[in-house]
Amino acid sequence: MMETWAAESVWNFENKLYLLQAEYHYAFDEMEDAATKYRLAIESSQKHRFVHEEAVACEQAAAFHMEMGNKDFADELMKRALKCYQAWGAEKKVDLLLEMMK
Repeated sequence: MMETWAAESVWNFENKLYLLQAEYHYAFDEMEDAATKYRLAIESSQKHRFVHEEAVACEQAAAFHMEMGNKDFADELMKRALKCYQAWGAEKKVDLLLEMMK
């Protein structure tokens, strides 16, 4: 269903589809595909100016890369997620993530 929506309205659904696909690949231990889909979800969210969805994609991708042992890249993604959440005005989410990162 999401594929149909993404085909009909790339602007609204492409990034969501990529993020769902990333999570699917991650769940089934298809790590290269997951990494690619996380990257595409972030790029699509940014391209279509969905700052809140870019934040979620960055946060999820950071968790993925942390688990894969890519700590430096995960830290970069989490910083980007924090900036996006701040831009969106989600101060409580920013506070929560900062507390978790201590």
